[in-house]
Amino acid sequence: MARKKTKQYHKAAAQPARLISEGSYNSREVVDIVLSAPELFYFDIQKYINAINSAKAVDFSFRSRLYDMYESALMDLHLAGVLAKRLKGVTKVPIEFSRDGVPDEEINRQLASPWMKQLREEIILAQFWGFSLLQFYTDDEGDIRFYSVPRKHYDPVNQVLLRHQTDSNGTPISEFPNMLFVGGERDLGTLAQILVAVLYKRNNYADWAKYCELYAIPIQEYTYNAGDEETRRQLLLDARQRGNNAVYIHPAESNFQFVESNAKSGTSELFKDFTDYWDNQIAVRVLGNTLTTSASSTGTQALGTVHKAVEEELNEDDCNTVLDVLNYYMLPIFESLGFNVSGGKFVSAKRKEVDTARQADIYLKMQQLNLPLDPDDVYETLGVKKPEDFDEQMAELEERRKALDDALGGASKDDKTPPEEPTKDDKGSKGIKDRLAHFFGLAPGETPLGADSDF
Repeated sequence: MARKKTKQYHKAAAQPARLISEGSYNSREVVDIVLSAPELFYFDIQKYINAINSAKAVDFSFRSRLYDMYESALMDLHLAGVLAKRLKGVTKVPIEFSRDGVPDEEINRQLASPWMKQLREEIILAQFWGFSLLQFYTDDEGDIRFYSVPRKHYDPVNQVLLRHQTDSNGTPISEFPNMLFVGGERDLGTLAQILVAVLYKRNNYADWAKYCELYAIPIQEYTYNAGDEETRRQLLLDARQRGNNAVYIHPAESNFQFVESNAKSGTSELFKDFTDYWDNQIAVRVLGNTLTTSASSTGTQALGTVHKAVEEELNEDDCNTVLDVLNYYMLPIFESLGFNVSGGKFVSAKRKEVDTARQADIYLKMQQLNLPLDPDDVYETLGVKKPEDFDEQMAELEERRKALDDALGGASKDDKTPPEEPTKDDKGSKGIKDRLAHFFGLAPGETPLGADSDF
């Protein structure tokens, strides 16, 4: 059943004149693009250099081959993991639209849809791919949706949409409404730098696998009497049936000796250190640190705290980038789709983490200075449920304090005996009045010591 629409802010929006699609889209006019399967894993240093040069061409930036390498690089587990962590740092922060601090329910309902999370990811991914191109529209229910244009089908230098990824001419993107371009026209993205690390890692894996096959798997040794060809053929047959382990078959009269180097360069540690090095470089480029993604024998808790702070600063900068894009570019798009955004802006709805112990100490110091406090704020900050009969309890407490003050004041007036000088046996202890005042705390309008000015 269709949801009931709120008419306060939303009005019927005209559908885009032209939509980009990989095929027909209902009865609307569309421009088709023909997708091609990417070539994965077929690249080396020379192909990488050629792809970079083609992408940096002045007249026509051909990036199809380079983007295939990007997709291949994203198959790397470490790169995929740190990139997902980077994106999560942005998507976990809630965003809302408000006017003068008052949330707009109609627009915030749109922001609660899955497309908003995908939009924030696309904005950050533009830093890695060089750009992101999105077209926004509304579905039959009036909800906002967007289409992410495949990057191989857009030439950002000439600003044209390419039907085929190898085309040099296309349709000007200005003909399409509600387009959001994020990135730089000639920016190749961070993946152009990371690609080298992934390439070296991949080649290292191949050498590592060969090393394990040669030295980590036990070698089966068979011997036979020289000239006994029948036995030799039988040994060969038995060896094939026993699996793929390394086999050495030789006459019994000959010697076989397996020699392995004890140097580090001849062990698997070399391959592991090489891989760890490039993993660390990838983590530094994506997250700004290494200790938040991998353990280190040389790292300390203090160093880990510093690395965590660096990562949080990067996440905060990403969130600010998303807000800048939304407030600068998305407001006109929302308005064109029929949403009233005048006087409002997108803001982060994340509450700052509070150190409750430190905040409680601040509240106590404020009370000692006789500064007013908001009870609701105190309960909310400390995470304590406010009693339902809070007002009644406060009134009763105030009556007790007043009664105590009256009793202490009367006793002071009736007692004409001058106060005795404190002795050594008192050990610096406070008088009964001071201790009572300290126990019951401060009452409104009293001195910082918690007693009347007469004391």
